[in-house]
Amino acid sequence: MAHAAKKVLVIGDDTRSFLACVRSLGRKGLEVHVAPNTWTSPALASRYITQVHILPYYLGEGHEWLQAVRALLETEQFALVLPCEERSLLPLIRHQHELPQATRLAIPDERALAAFFDKIQTRALATQCKVPVAQAHLYKRLAPLPTDYPLVAKYRKSYNWPDLYVRTQVKIVKSAAELTQWLRQHQPADEEVFFEHLVPGVGVGVSVLCDHGEVLQAFEHQRAHEVSGSSFYRKSMPLDPERLAAVQRMVSAVEYTGLAMFEFKVDQNSGQWHLLEVNARPWGSLPLPVAWGVDFPYRLYQLLVLGQRTPAAPYPTPRYARNFMSDLWQFRMANRALQARPVARIGHALRWTSGLLRVLVNRERHDTWVWDDAGPARVEFQQLFTTLLDKLRGSRHGRPRALPPLPSDRIPRVLFLCQGNICRSSYAEKKARQLIAQAAMNVDIDSAGMLPRNPRPAPLVAQQAAHQHGVDLSTHLSKHAFEPLLRQQDWIVIFDDINQQAVTERYPDLAPRLVYLGDLGSTSDRQIPDPDGKDLRTFLQTYHRIDACLPTLLEKARQAQHGAGGSTC
Repeated sequence: MAHAAKKVLVIGDDTRSFLACVRSLGRKGLEVHVAPNTWTSPALASRYITQVHILPYYLGEGHEWLQAVRALLETEQFALVLPCEERSLLPLIRHQHELPQATRLAIPDERALAAFFDKIQTRALATQCKVPVAQAHLYKRLAPLPTDYPLVAKYRKSYNWPDLYVRTQVKIVKSAAELTQWLRQHQPADEEVFFEHLVPGVGVGVSVLCDHGEVLQAFEHQRAHEVSGSSFYRKSMPLDPERLAAVQRMVSAVEYTGLAMFEFKVDQNSGQWHLLEVNARPWGSLPLPVAWGVDFPYRLYQLLVLGQRTPAAPYPTPRYARNFMSDLWQFRMANRALQARPVARIGHALRWTSGLLRVLVNRERHDTWVWDDAGPARVEFQQLFTTLLDKLRGSRHGRPRALPPLPSDRIPRVLFLCQGNICRSSYAEKKARQLIAQAAMNVDIDSAGMLPRNPRPAPLVAQQAAHQHGVDLSTHLSKHAFEPLLRQQDWIVIFDDINQQAVTERYPDLAPRLVYLGDLGSTSDRQIPDPDGKDLRTFLQTYHRIDACLPTLLEKARQAQHGAGGSTC
């Protein structure tokens, strides 16, 4: 039983907060199990991971998810479950009283959930605690729109029920016309969104470990550079007494226990600062404090499991941490934006490159690459190399391969699979059923989508285009491609590389069953892109390509079922 008490479950798979938690706990001798969304995340190559568990997505009322989580906790008897994202944290909160009570969940209580996971409530708490926030307007459907711009349009919550896997978007709008267009596209309900005035400055975070409203450890960082409101390169900074006092007042007000990162915008010219939001869970910049001696995840374990309140630890400043692959992507984005300004472009490139030299003087660490755990970085670079190689080879025009064999002793099963099951796979399923009926074939046809979504209808434009092609999509509701459904199929017919990646990331052993529908057409490009969000003409073109490929697919199915399964596309 002593050995079992040292087990922990970390939920997530990113190379920032999740990997930092895995390494922190693993280095202390704990047996770390993980529950990721995919099998291909570089973080899963960490030597500190003992076992990987794939849990079902939380859809509908979450019955399958709850059954799987309860069984896992009862079997493994984890001392602590640490979710690194809202998609896993929110279900744990909802069902905490239905899970084994012996397992400690690193989740906020109801007061902290209301205060820190609803941005309007966060602003109200900040105002109550005399913490400055930017001026904002709560959206009302019939009320006049704001007149001062630019504004930041925000949803109250990053994730909402029932669509738990859809992250709400933040949008900077520069005019009333832009705001009107954004509202038309998103169609929010009253009080679901608000408009916050854009305040100048740099992003600063104050990270804390708290026990019943008392800050046990604090760490401040600043974004070394940021693009479009995000940053993957951070540096440690001395704690600002006023910001720390503001954080202390807010966590005291809700008697918070756990980890949190308070995000501020600081105007370096005036010194003024405003609170933006609170992440009451492991956060993206967590590798920075862990790398420089502030071990938040293990100290959370000590607090929640062992009941130990550890003293505050000092940390050096300024010290840097970089998520190299993501920061490289941001560098490319910024470099492209400076294409018309060659001098500024060269200066930007020199500054970015020279920053890498900090590693040589031990002033910078990388989120993924570390001496004692090189596996995640190795996989990350292998995936980058494979992506570049595929582009050089022109993977969009990949050579067709032999179709998978079909059984001769039963009706073959064919699943049309895209991302959302509202545009392409839904149409292909219904059109294929028509062709099968005309040809008097015996094939079991179905369709689904890889995205974890609750049932949704086909867009109106998809229904209009399908109607012109003799297909009725008016009653269609999407279906998620849950694992049992996928494993029942003989052929999984996909439309593009995004579908292929979505399947192989979560179920790599199903790769041999994948069939590109576009390989069966007359064009050289196997991709049939997703028309979602496009106009009627695009949908009509998409459905025309699907119509051109389906007869060949069904003929190949007939041949394969009768012993000609070795034929190629």
